[in-house]
Amino acid sequence: MKVNGKVTDENTGEPIPFAGIVLKSTHAVIPCDSVGGFLFTASGRPDTLFVTALGYVADTVPLSPIQNQLLRIKLSSSAFNLAEVTVHLGENPAFEILRKVIANKPINDPDEKEAYEYEVYHKVEFDLNNFTDKIKQNIFLRSFNFVFDNTDTTADGVTYLPVLFNESYSDFYYRKNPLVKKEMVNGRRSVGLKGPKIMQFAEDMYLYPNIYNNYVVILDKNFPSPINDNYKSNYKFMLLDSMMIGNSHCYYIRFKPNVKEDIAFTGEMYIDDSTYAVKQIDLRFSINANVNFVRNYWIRQEYDKVDGVNNMITKSQVIGDFTVAENSKELTGFFGKKTSTYRNYKINQPRDDDFYKGLDNIVFDDSAEVRTESYWNDVRQDTLTKQEQGVFTMIDTLEKNKKFVRLKNSVNALTTGWVPFGKIDIGDFYTFYSYNLVEHSRYKMGFRVHDLMNERLNFKTYLAYGVYDERYKYLVESSFVLSRNQSKRNSVGGMIKYDAVQPGRSSNMLPLDFVFTSLFVTNPLKYRSLVKEVSGYFERQWFTGLSSRISVSQSTWQPFGDYNYQERNEYDQTKVVNSYTLSGFDLSLRYAYGERNLSAKFDDRLEGMYFPKYPVVSFDYIKGINGFLQGGFHMDRLRLRVEEKLRTKKLGYSIFRIEGGKTFGTLPFTFLETPISNQMILNDETGYNLMNYLEFVSDEYVSAMWEQHFEGLMLNRIPLIKKLKLREFVFAKMYAGNLSSNNRNSQYVLPEGVTYLNEPYYETGFGIENILKISRIDFSWRLNYPGKPGVYYFIVKPSFQFKF
Repeated sequence: MKVNGKVTDENTGEPIPFAGIVLKSTHAVIPCDSVGGFLFTASGRPDTLFVTALGYVADTVPLSPIQNQLLRIKLSSSAFNLAEVTVHLGENPAFEILRKVIANKPINDPDEKEAYEYEVYHKVEFDLNNFTDKIKQNIFLRSFNFVFDNTDTTADGVTYLPVLFNESYSDFYYRKNPLVKKEMVNGRRSVGLKGPKIMQFAEDMYLYPNIYNNYVVILDKNFPSPINDNYKSNYKFMLLDSMMIGNSHCYYIRFKPNVKEDIAFTGEMYIDDSTYAVKQIDLRFSINANVNFVRNYWIRQEYDKVDGVNNMITKSQVIGDFTVAENSKELTGFFGKKTSTYRNYKINQPRDDDFYKGLDNIVFDDSAEVRTESYWNDVRQDTLTKQEQGVFTMIDTLEKNKKFVRLKNSVNALTTGWVPFGKIDIGDFYTFYSYNLVEHSRYKMGFRVHDLMNERLNFKTYLAYGVYDERYKYLVESSFVLSRNQSKRNSVGGMIKYDAVQPGRSSNMLPLDFVFTSLFVTNPLKYRSLVKEVSGYFERQWFTGLSSRISVSQSTWQPFGDYNYQERNEYDQTKVVNSYTLSGFDLSLRYAYGERNLSAKFDDRLEGMYFPKYPVVSFDYIKGINGFLQGGFHMDRLRLRVEEKLRTKKLGYSIFRIEGGKTFGTLPFTFLETPISNQMILNDETGYNLMNYLEFVSDEYVSAMWEQHFEGLMLNRIPLIKKLKLREFVFAKMYAGNLSSNNRNSQYVLPEGVTYLNEPYYETGFGIENILKISRIDFSWRLNYPGKPGVYYFIVKPSFQFKF
């Protein structure tokens, strides 16, 4: 017989998310969904349900032998307060059990084994939810009513539509000493609406936390484990009962955060009373925690003695209820569901050392993305549901629907600025028109094609014209993948470009010719140059996370605006110089552990928000050769950058960025080092936000930047303010540079206002982030170099970001 229903609060009628239901006859545990609903099949014999939820009095509900039953279970709030429970012997009885759990971590923690390996199958599904008739009649959706043929309804009546289905099958290998983790992905496929943010959610759900670690990572957040060595500082515990889970007699313990707004779990766990190993654990957090876009999030991990001795994870389930507005029950969001099954364990049977060699932590089989349907039927441990199978049919139908293609292209154009026409994109339409003091009105048109020839060829070009200076500017750029073998890749590319450049401007900011750039600057842009560059490169990714690039280039620089390049002769007289040309070679290396499709190009782009296992290291060597490709200068330049993002437990996380470099040679200011500055009203995390472009030049330098993000540690404790989920951070930046006497006293004249440093430059400040979930505000102070015209010593700048 089928039994479905909903668990609600007796007084308020509100659903109780992720309540636990145990079928007494079999001890099977049935989880409720994010809105308290449940659905399961029973034998039809009389039975009893045991219903529990944190903060509520447990209840028993009899099942009758009726074929189909609809239950409405109401739980009353518990009278006890976990912080005020009176117990004998002077302490909470759960603490004695937890101490033994921690003492037995070296035995029960899977990562304390000498070695292990297993096969794992992951199934991930994303469903749009809360589809009402009003939404179905939306002007943008009513032409695609056929997609709703695949909808289903949860036990409590929430309609959902599967839109993305991922599955993968891998072999995983672990060795403790020396530590190696390797995954061989034998098969992976993704079908559905694969927007970049949805795919980011999907990748996050592939991770599973090791509950024996002191801190576990969920959605890029650092959650303390309930069996953290300092468990009392994070959670309140209640030992409620003991029961059989499978063949093990277990203690049943509930827990909740000491401060409900902290990044921490609410949940329950079952501890084997003989081994003190975790047998099963449920973890959940909701809108009370300072995590964005999450109404509710639930994780269940099940463990078993896979060889009769060692307790290892055998099944993991995740259900996330995501939405833009967490407190809105009607707003359309999506469910993220993941089920993982682990089998064929081999414990403490390490392979030969040669097997673990190589630095790739994830290796994709060459046929991983072209597996047949029969392959997937073999590796799955269960069959796909009707709704999961329906995703394949729905997407195939949508991709053939012209109205849907037009809608998808329109959304893509608004977010990227590029309008698709077949295999050609036209854009960026945000740069079709702009205004600046040199060109006045500037008009531009661009085209690009990408992923041609089996995703090997990319091509981009544009043509621009300045009305006032009456000059055309252009770009032709292309890249081609020569070979691709698992994590190794060889590619070549080239570029011809003739356009304006602002030295010291970050590539993380809006393009220089963005339609509103001229309105977003704090001071007029000065000392731009018109640069003609011709370059070609060969790049190799040696393994996942290490790439190198060698390139040859020629760049010719001319003044762009109301100033000239000037040189001084032996009689201290100046003359105007039309242009400077630098030609030579560039060798760059980049190491970012585990990052696929890694570019080795040395630039100022901001690293992603992931936490790397090791620091990200970038190196660059440029050799300028006088007489080579009409180059006019000898030059050697070395640069090294180290970036790190570290979790700092309850204090949140830190970001470090340290860079140093030295240039050998006597050069004009165009080829000297200049700090990454920012005259935009928008904040740049990688730049000095109170320094003007080309305010300083140097031929040797060291820069350092540090940010500490507290993730709401203090603001979560302020009444009323904590409801806004604001997060605080502090930062400091330093730039120390020197200009050698050869360049100070050379014939090349520095433009007015461009100087060298006689002491390190400093900026510091604090900020508030997670404002409306998408923005941050930095309050910045410039600490030295006073009295310069056109500079600010305090400024407030916003920026925008997507973070959980």
